[in-house]
Amino acid sequence: MYRKIDQSEAKKIMDTEPCLVLDVRTEDEFVLGHIENSICIPVDELDKRLDELPDKKRLILVCCRSGKSSALAAEYLDKMGYENVLDFGGLVYWRYGYVEWD
Repeated sequence: MYRKIDQSEAKKIMDTEPCLVLDVRTEDEFVLGHIENSICIPVDELDKRLDELPDKKRLILVCCRSGKSSALAAEYLDKMGYENVLDFGGLVYWRYGYVEWD
């Protein structure tokens, strides 16, 4: 079962463990700013793009804009057999920096 974590725990994991940060916002939101080395698969495309994710044992940290879509995505990944899914919610609360594009 996936687990909800707070953002400080997510940042600590990103800094110390191999993981994939999955941003499930739209591509337009993603290009405005995102966590470094994250990948974007919008929540409404996740079912068609699962082949872009690593094996089902890999640690995946899921985020979105407000927290609603990340919870939906984490629940979906759990149902699809992904074993290490952590939902850290919305980037509107993220205080640890972005990669921003002009």
